[in-house]
Amino acid sequence: MSEGVTPTGPQTPLQQAGRAGAGVFSLIIISVIAFFTLDEVTARFSVIAVSALIVLLTQPAAKLALFERAPWLGYLFDALLVAAFVFSTVWFYRVKADLWTGFYIATPMNIAGGLLGVAAIILLTIRAWGWSLVIMALSFVAFGFAGPYLPSILKHFGTNIADFMQIVWYSFDGVFGRTTGLVADNVLIFLIFGAVLERTGAGESLIHISTALTGRIRGGAAHAAIVASAVFGMMSGSVAANIAGTGVFTIPMIKRQGFSANFAGAVETAASSGGQLTPPIMAAAVFIMADLVGMPFAMVIAAAALPALFKYIGLFAQVYAEAIRLDIKPMAKEGLPVLTARDWLNSLLVFLPIVMLMVTFLMGKSPATAGLVGVLTAIGAGFVLNPDFRREPKRIWDALVAGGISSAQIMLAVAVIGVVLAVINETGVAIRFATAISGGGEDYLIMALILAMFGALILGMGLPTLPAYLIIAIMIAPAIIKAGVLPLAAHMFVLYYAVYSSIVPPIAYGCYVAAPIAGGNPLQTAFVALRISIVGLLVPYIFVYSPSLLLVAGEFSWSELAITVLRLLAAIWMFATSLGRADPMLGRIGFGQSGVRFVIGLGAMIPIPMIYIPALILTLVAGLFSRRLGAAKPA
Repeated sequence: MSEGVTPTGPQTPLQQAGRAGAGVFSLIIISVIAFFTLDEVTARFSVIAVSALIVLLTQPAAKLALFERAPWLGYLFDALLVAAFVFSTVWFYRVKADLWTGFYIATPMNIAGGLLGVAAIILLTIRAWGWSLVIMALSFVAFGFAGPYLPSILKHFGTNIADFMQIVWYSFDGVFGRTTGLVADNVLIFLIFGAVLERTGAGESLIHISTALTGRIRGGAAHAAIVASAVFGMMSGSVAANIAGTGVFTIPMIKRQGFSANFAGAVETAASSGGQLTPPIMAAAVFIMADLVGMPFAMVIAAAALPALFKYIGLFAQVYAEAIRLDIKPMAKEGLPVLTARDWLNSLLVFLPIVMLMVTFLMGKSPATAGLVGVLTAIGAGFVLNPDFRREPKRIWDALVAGGISSAQIMLAVAVIGVVLAVINETGVAIRFATAISGGGEDYLIMALILAMFGALILGMGLPTLPAYLIIAIMIAPAIIKAGVLPLAAHMFVLYYAVYSSIVPPIAYGCYVAAPIAGGNPLQTAFVALRISIVGLLVPYIFVYSPSLLLVAGEFSWSELAITVLRLLAAIWMFATSLGRADPMLGRIGFGQSGVRFVIGLGAMIPIPMIYIPALILTLVAGLFSRRLGAAKPA
């Protein structure tokens, strides 16, 4: 099953009960943030238990292809899962007091309870997210048990079943560890926030406004889609869900202007995944990063601003070059949407809640409180500004249901990540990995970064953004920090590749969602998405070597920032005209000139004055040369 997708079709009574439970789950999350303080252990266990129940009911085994011929076996299987989790719950609470005092002793019964609980979570995670996350988790579990039999570089003392269950289930390092608490406390409210915003009715008006603003540029429909997908992408915890939600509007719009199906799908995928790197929300990953780095949220948001800006400038430039190559003209004046007061009012449905959320942050309130303010502002704005929202108050309930299902799915993923983190802590593999990468980067930091990039892309493949970032941040960020990278730059570096793993073949799950909507080929869409995302893929290297681009990392230098901006603008222009094989003045260009421009773009990215200064000069020369040739062409 694809990322975070709930089966469609007729709803059984159990599925309807699951959806009702999801709505109640959202209400509980909101109520706890507003009024209550819960015991941390009870809160962590309860949120996992409720999440497991919601996923089980909304995605019942009877609906799976495995039980298609005998649905009753699916219901029996789910009943056994419920019984297993209830048994594990009983034993967890029996030893709960011992967990705090350190007097926990493994017995056959509580080992069995832990095993059943972990098994139930893993089986339900397969339904919610597919096999990628589970296969990775089981690989780490196998690594934990096989320690004494592994080659020297991987060899460790290993673990046994009693110790394994203690760290994974009966401790605060595994399934119910700090990460589970952090996500439950700070992230779930933002999933509800995104679901509410999606249903307040701002989407169509946002696309109208974006089209009106960009329609006079060549490829304007694609530019408008980028803006709309970026705005909604930053609020979505799922690349796939965002593509499915906005792509049905944006992809046909891009194709109608003359772009190919694969290019249309690639633009939507690149923009939606890039939205997860866009402040101020960054798909809620910003809150996890701030906690791991030990910095205020506002500083992390500030650090993400310029890299995200240049990432999108690069995407706009690639679309513009493609439009030139295909000779796609700006939209005719009569084809541009006429913006009404209603469109501008509807735009407030998105921007007003985000502004209120940021004001709450700046007042020093917690992320959860800021998210709550955002949710309440979005609902209030919907009632005041959108008559359709007032006429259909059921939209609020639908948003709570969608937010509750997303919350349940993400919590199961985080629970499985807890299993991985427990193994990592027990075996010390992260320290070994960090030592190996940093050792290779002692003399050549670039080698450590390249290794970290490929490691992050591989570990993140097929995973939703938040779990992907959590794994990569634990495994890889310490490695490049040890190699000499500033902590904030290191975490931003791995977050970028955690997100971009969604467009990297062969899995490229974002492209597998976009391609059917566009009528394209998923793998071809993935390669196009990589091509047009080249600046986003390379910008992490820029801010590692020039941390002033992050504004708040290390010692800030205005001169370094100015030079970095010039280098990025030059690289963006050269890469766009090279990979798009088109120039505004020359029209289509040949492979030879395309190759030269690509080399100049790479030169501008390299942080060595003897290389980037000639690249900047050559970029300027290329611009002047293009204008001169363009003027020489006959009218």
